[in-house]
Amino acid sequence: RPTMPPSPLWQSVQRRMQAFFDGADEIVENPDPLLDVVQQYPDEAAWFIKVVMFFGSISGVLISIPCGVFLSMYWTPCGLCNRPLRYWVIVHCVLQLLQAPVRFVFFLRLCQIQQRNGNIQECVRQLTHSAAWRASKVVSIVTYGWFILGVVWLLNSTYCKPCPGLYRLSLAVIFTAVTRLLMTLIVFYQSFPPRFQGEQVPPKPKGATQELIDKMPLLEFAGDVAGSPETSCAVCLSEFERGDMMRQLPCGHNFHRACIDKWLKRNKVCPLCLQDIEVPPRRNGSKEKEL
Repeated sequence: RPTMPPSPLWQSVQRRMQAFFDGADEIVENPDPLLDVVQQYPDEAAWFIKVVMFFGSISGVLISIPCGVFLSMYWTPCGLCNRPLRYWVIVHCVLQLLQAPVRFVFFLRLCQIQQRNGNIQECVRQLTHSAAWRASKVVSIVTYGWFILGVVWLLNSTYCKPCPGLYRLSLAVIFTAVTRLLMTLIVFYQSFPPRFQGEQVPPKPKGATQELIDKMPLLEFAGDVAGSPETSCAVCLSEFERGDMMRQLPCGHNFHRACIDKWLKRNKVCPLCLQDIEVPPRRNGSKEKEL
């Protein structure tokens, strides 16, 4: 039995969702600080992000469900408290649920890109440039402020005898949030162990000048490029087409001229292998001579 094609409405929803969770292809001037961490420590950062995003999304849902059930059963008696803790709990749960989809999509994308041995840095760049990530950061700021307000209300809540469960529920929500923060710090410490005091941290590469970029050779794509297995640009993720102008970096990787020029103006490293374009690549021939 042939399957029915998806309806135009469903296709439109899918396109809107993809545009919401995927960032634009262009290189922004002020990237998210998370991208710098991924650039310096890709494997450690990927593991840390996956753990934090997974438990953040799951814990948000697991906290919201029992809170919603409790408030639906005891909404009226909980209103007799001298502080509006019931509103604090319900708003806190809503804020957690708003961030859960973004965190879970981030987790799934990183798992998929690692299974395909893809470019983790490019994956994080697209996700952190998306409207979903920007909205999630705004919600996070609101959540922090709302959390502090709830702590103040809870410490000054003295009349909750008609609904004693609300006080314990609010205390459990705060305890869960603090526990998750401590777990995040522990995971961070395990992901990025402290370096030796004498170890020098390499300076962060800066953007390349236009003069340096112009020294990189230009190639016209004619179906294949000798010595290069790439068939697509790792910056915009688009396939090379015949006649496209590509720029070849010293490491041998090729990219669309417009894409890589914007990239190098912000960061003078190869998007794939992260090699500085001013550092000459090692050659096997020189190693053989030394041996």
